[in-house]
Amino acid sequence: MTREKTRDRSSPHIRAANNARRLAWEILQHPATDGQWAEDQLNHRLSRSRLSEPDQRLARELCLGIIKMRGLLDFAIDAHVTRKRPDQPVRNLLRLGAYQLFCLDKIPPHAAVHETVDLAKRLLSESQAKMVNAVLRTLGRQGLPPLPDRTRDPASHLSILYSFPRFLVKRWLDRYEEPAVEAMLRAANQAPPLVARINLGRCSRDEAMERLRQSGSEVEPGLLPEAMLIVSRQGSPANLPGVREGWLYFQDQASQLVSHIVDLQPGQTCLDLCSAPGGKATHLAELLQGQGQVLAADRNAGKLRRVAENARRLQLSNLNVLKELPAALLVERVLVDAPCSNFGTLRRHAEVRWRVSAADFPRLAKIQTGLLQQAAGFVAPGGHLIYSTCTTEPEENERVVAGFLGQHPEFRLAPGPHGHPGARFWSQDGFFRTFPLAPDLDGMFAARLVRASARNLSVTVRKSHCDKVNVENRKSKIDCI
Repeated sequence: MTREKTRDRSSPHIRAANNARRLAWEILQHPATDGQWAEDQLNHRLSRSRLSEPDQRLARELCLGIIKMRGLLDFAIDAHVTRKRPDQPVRNLLRLGAYQLFCLDKIPPHAAVHETVDLAKRLLSESQAKMVNAVLRTLGRQGLPPLPDRTRDPASHLSILYSFPRFLVKRWLDRYEEPAVEAMLRAANQAPPLVARINLGRCSRDEAMERLRQSGSEVEPGLLPEAMLIVSRQGSPANLPGVREGWLYFQDQASQLVSHIVDLQPGQTCLDLCSAPGGKATHLAELLQGQGQVLAADRNAGKLRRVAENARRLQLSNLNVLKELPAALLVERVLVDAPCSNFGTLRRHAEVRWRVSAADFPRLAKIQTGLLQQAAGFVAPGGHLIYSTCTTEPEENERVVAGFLGQHPEFRLAPGPHGHPGARFWSQDGFFRTFPLAPDLDGMFAARLVRASARNLSVTVRKSHCDKVNVENRKSKIDCI
């Protein structure tokens, strides 16, 4: 590559150019790290760009769509690359062109190829641009290559068709029937709903709905009609009316249902041990209506600042951010919304499927177990410890709870609180589960653990309750959707 092309790639003038495809390619070149999501990076770049609204929508579709469908795109690309495998810059341009060919119906094939090749000429060497041109023209003529036979190898067939790592598809096929797995894969590739939580201390549902409708958004009530809205957004969610004023917080319905599992009563205190960015912590503070307090902690100080920022925006004076945890702290409720594989949020975070491997589950389970062990020391006698994740995997859910109960006989697994609005999502084994099949729900897991009261703490609790925790890895129906 010539020196001139190297300068061209990093030029501030070029970076600011009105080019949706280039912006998408640049984000693909530098994926988000440190727990950030590609959509956050995309929103940041779009807010600083000069792209028109249609071009911003195209950049969003290309960037997030390519991340999601990477497996299918690479399958098609690799079938027509006869020489050395392309390096990352070339591959991302090939993905850019292939996504327009196979996944977008409003861009003519000739335009998809021409615009991508033109971009390749500006970003790559001459020989690399020729390779992009040749492969995309072949893909345009021949289409997708045949998939692996579904009867002989359903895991490979489904993993390529829906663009998922094969190990994850195989895991789900080992647990669930094939039609249920395909339904999960299909749902994970759908656009997620935008769910707004209404801060009822700042406005009513009718006020929030009216403001949103006046802005051109379509709005309908969610599972909790008084406090949830499903919004068909126009433009960036951050620019919707009511956001800056602290009327709205965007949070999935399943996540909001977990806050109700905490069953926080007026005058009580809840410690949210993994509170960033503040969804559940701020929700709990709202539910208290000023009669009690929420203590927000997180081991990531940078993310903890986001909790404080959200609390200020929502004007929640009863939410206090803790930079350090007092050793003698005892509270009525402790929430551990643990870091996890995030496999319940596949629609919302396109890159989740490519970030986690089978080797990560023991590491995650160790972290989750450690957090539960730490949290147990803050639960007052008779208090509740709520464990939740946004994943579907038993190593991070049921098995973590079973291991904790086996080491802490002073705790027992309890059913959901009386009148919980998500009662239909509580299964017979005592756990709360939503699967990412329902049209407006992420996949969530929660367990409610109750500590023995003071007079019973000296009594050794039999561990037979652990037998009720179903941790078998067998095929089952997904019946709580």
